Amino acid sequence: MASAAAFSAVASALLVLPGGSGPAVAATPALLAYHLTPEQASTDASTQILRIARTARSADETPTNPLGLHWQEWSLNTRDDHGNISSRVVPYDYKILDSATGPVRERRSLGGSDKTRTDPFRPTLQDISTPQDGQTLKDWLRRRTPGIDGPLGASQAVHDLLVERALSAGQRAAVLELIASLPGIEATGTVTDRAGRPGVAYSATSRESGLPTRYTFIIDPATGSVLAQEATLTETAGMLNVPIPSVISYNVYFNPAR
Repeated sequence: MASAAAFSAVASALLVLPGGSGPAVAATPALLAYHLTPEQASTDASTQILRIARTARSADETPTNPLGLHWQEWSLNTRDDHGNISSRVVPYDYKILDSATGPVRERRSLGGSDKTRTDPFRPTLQDISTPQDGQTLKDWLRRRTPGIDGPLGASQAVHDLLVERALSAGQRAAVLELIASLPGIEATGTVTDRAGRPGVAYSATSRESGLPTRYTFIIDPATGSVLAQEATLTETAGMLNVPIPSVISYNVYFNPAR
């Protein structure tokens, strides 16, 4: 598991340039190195993901409560204040912890001056068991994320699920079935995620956000866990002052398999 120091080294800066001196260029995280094997390139990506889902479903695991969930995330936040353009590049570490008053969500900055913040943990998903079938899971999540049939919506929905629910083997398989159904899903290749763990990445690209963006899911082929997610601008940055390609957000999940 990566340390907080390792993550803060990935990206932690606040860039500000005064008006008239040109745009600030954000110090976005380094791109991950993906290696596409001949087998991955020659086999349908959905078929590969569903194969991993079958492996995951064969495990004998039951869901647990969300206490102990742990993840880290970062997203580009660029702001223009009267000609001063700033890009805040600070990853955050999150944990769901127990307390005397009930579960809380702790947010800790891995860079910059932000302090640790603790708030009551208030799940936003309906209080029912997470479905164990991909289509049923998609229909359930669609109530909160109507765009779940596309890469952007699916990425948002999977993240919302993984930061609120500890998933059983069958539920992890359902998540993979959801990902496998995305239009244009492709194998991106083997990769080491930002926590130093090996996985296999699958991506789908869309313009749903207004800019061509590649949404990547990094999966542990042994457990079917989604280890991480990445969003990368692939063609143009629009009004954002970042190079192309650039990672504009990532999420890393530390304990997806129980």
